[in-house]
Amino acid sequence: MGIFMRKWTLNNHSSAFNQKSGFLFLSLSLLLLSSSPLRADPTIDRIIPPGAKQGSDVEIELTGKFLESAEELVFEEGLIQVQHIDSVDGSRLKARISIPPDCRLGAHRLRVRTARGLSELRTFRVGATQQVNEIEPNNEPSKAQNIELEQTISGVITGEDVDCFVVHLLASSRIAAVVDGIRLDQEMFDSHLEIIDSRGFVLGANDDNSLLGQDPMLSIVVKEEGDYTIRLRESAYGGNNGCVYLLHVGTFPIPIVAWPPCGMPGEEVKFEWLGDPAGSFQTRVTLPESAGVEGIAEIRPERDGKRSTAPVPVRISSLATVVESEPNDVPDQASHSSIPGAFIGRMDSKNDVDWLRFSASKGTTWRVTAYGRRLGSPIDLVLNAHRDDKKREKITGSDDTDGPDSDMRVLVPDEGSFLVRINDHQRRGGPEFIYRIEAQQVVPHVDLAIPEGRSNTQERLVVTVPQGNRTVAVFNANRSEYSDDVRLEWSDVPHGVLATSLPFLAGSPGGAVLFEASADAPLGTGMARVTVRSAHETNELLGGLRQSTSLVFGNPNQTQYRATITDRLPVAVVSPSPITVHLKAPIIPLVRRGRFDLQVRIERAEGFKGAVKLEFPWKPTGVSALAGVEIPEDISEIGYTINATADAPVRDWQIVVAATPKGAPADKKKGKALQQSDLWVASQPVTLRVAETLIELTLEKSSAEVGQETTILCKVSKPGSFEGNAKCKLMGLPVHVDSQEVALSADVKELIFPVVIGADAAVGKHDNIFCQVLVPLNGEWVIHSMPASQLRIDRPLSGQSQATTSSDDKGSQKLSRREKLRAAQAQSLSKATTKTPEDSTAVPEDDTGGLKNNPNTAPPVSTKDSAK
Repeated sequence: MGIFMRKWTLNNHSSAFNQKSGFLFLSLSLLLLSSSPLRADPTIDRIIPPGAKQGSDVEIELTGKFLESAEELVFEEGLIQVQHIDSVDGSRLKARISIPPDCRLGAHRLRVRTARGLSELRTFRVGATQQVNEIEPNNEPSKAQNIELEQTISGVITGEDVDCFVVHLLASSRIAAVVDGIRLDQEMFDSHLEIIDSRGFVLGANDDNSLLGQDPMLSIVVKEEGDYTIRLRESAYGGNNGCVYLLHVGTFPIPIVAWPPCGMPGEEVKFEWLGDPAGSFQTRVTLPESAGVEGIAEIRPERDGKRSTAPVPVRISSLATVVESEPNDVPDQASHSSIPGAFIGRMDSKNDVDWLRFSASKGTTWRVTAYGRRLGSPIDLVLNAHRDDKKREKITGSDDTDGPDSDMRVLVPDEGSFLVRINDHQRRGGPEFIYRIEAQQVVPHVDLAIPEGRSNTQERLVVTVPQGNRTVAVFNANRSEYSDDVRLEWSDVPHGVLATSLPFLAGSPGGAVLFEASADAPLGTGMARVTVRSAHETNELLGGLRQSTSLVFGNPNQTQYRATITDRLPVAVVSPSPITVHLKAPIIPLVRRGRFDLQVRIERAEGFKGAVKLEFPWKPTGVSALAGVEIPEDISEIGYTINATADAPVRDWQIVVAATPKGAPADKKKGKALQQSDLWVASQPVTLRVAETLIELTLEKSSAEVGQETTILCKVSKPGSFEGNAKCKLMGLPVHVDSQEVALSADVKELIFPVVIGADAAVGKHDNIFCQVLVPLNGEWVIHSMPASQLRIDRPLSGQSQATTSSDDKGSQKLSRREKLRAAQAQSLSKATTKTPEDSTAVPEDDTGGLKNNPNTAPPVSTKDSAK
């Protein structure tokens, strides 16, 4: 249950380097994606009606995209039964559902599964009152739709629409109205509600409130018998087809907060319900044994036999709770409690401040969490922790950590206690300004979550695995007081699916999990659970899944207004993918500040002739790769470049690559795809070793004038232990500046690069000049990039000849000792680089004489590929 808030073909160039640029290129001429791919996963834009009554059978219609192959309507809790579904067309789906009489009231998580994927999350509301549909026209009081009390009206507010409903009331009658709008999780719908009399006077109005946010609610007592109109609109007279609502009208109470705002699991508690316009009232309620991920239960109190339609949140916790006692406006009067424990209290009046004292062992760390707005209270809590001594020095503070509620960590000082100062941010107060403060010791904990992607999407927050294939999900690990290796235990995955977690290693911010379905795995959806444990012998339980999903965004700046949190992961088995991905295990390491070309092969199913988008879904710490790389439809093998930073951890990692099939273009000029899927198809995992550099060089700064020849000295700061010759080249040289490739043996201490400065070279400092070194190992090249240096290009002095000095003039010049050494070494190295193939055995070759893993040398291709 969730809670709601808010191809191995290489380039055929003659040189192994691009000498004009410091960028590292892919081994094949790849195309970066120029536009976002078309979706084929189903989407749900609207559900009509958005809710129904307990114990009813109802037909609902879902509108969206790619619904033509719908096979399953999934209610994640399994409480609502689906009798049948019928895809009308690609944009409409009809379903008949059955709601049990004892079905839980409130929001139920809903998705659609097609043969190709799983939709984003939507919700469906279950209520307790009879439901009717809005009838147009009803845009003004004279055309208002007649309704009765204790009814729910299902409707929609379109552009500049105003919906009016009329009800007849006796004198001194009470009427209450509550709107489910934005909380239906379909649109950013900020509604406004009014009740007017027969003369057009507004008797009550509401827009936002602390309990329901942007959904209004109000209640009044009428003085005279007559007809009264309930008027509903979008707050700025906007609206669209997505602004659906459920309007509840009756005589029910509408409290906003409970006192006490908490209770023990399974405990019977006498609550006082605050905020109802008719006054507070008391009832006894037996609390549930558990209350979801957040530990907050939704209670609907009854008054005079009528149950509230707006649930009041109550915190369920086993912590011992102390009620703050007044006066406690100054530190010396602070209410006291030992911890772990909790305080509850309220800001009774304006400018009220409460001081609390917590006793704990010095040096221990505690998490202090405030609950206010999450419990329906209008309070905006501000917390500050102070030392419990005469100076009252501030330790830390917090404001708006979790919405208007606050959260902070406190290290207990030498006194063995600390003070917490509490106030409302705007210094407000009143009976409904209640709060709860919990203090619990910080313990090792690890929660997992799939990171949310682009704004306004739920892309890749679920797992869809094709029959006979693999997919991958990437998880962030939110660690608290635990940085070592962890392991994952999976349960409740669909039949025929195997979940394999790649190692979640110490120091890594997360990891990846492979999901593999057998060829005969049944199509369907399951709600998987995961447990996080220590990877060591202690097998300590550390946490699980805590997945947040954004549901509603709006102005300003696409602010998130609604989200849900769950501890279960939807995993769906879908029809086979038209591609399979194969990744060759590397036999050489990726070194720090180096690059490596992962060799990837795409196997296309018969009949599929589309391009493929290649990605590196999970990147080990310090490793990067280009994203969104497109493999053309006539290519099946590729070198996919990855890079390592200078401080990448030296260790072995398990990695995968993922691919998404694109449709074969219907028109080569337009390039429009006929088929498309968001489904990631993953390779098998392989081991990537990140290693220290095999050699290190230091490039010295150099300067020269335009039109001259010069040399750049490169010293070996870390000798290599390789056999044969490495190949070195200057990279990042500016335009009109040229250099040559230089060979390097393991015993050489210095290199001299000859450099020619063209007459049109840009004058100035060029700071990104670096040396790229290819070191032979296991028949392949280990590619290094050395730290950058500087080349300064100057203009010749005025009157100085820019012609090159003749050889006779050069011979007559007196050379320094260093220049003689450089000339001798350059001559020696020049001879080494001009050896015949028979004389040299240091350069590794394959069967065709090409250099392995050389990004600019092509190995043999198949007859089929050559024909293409």
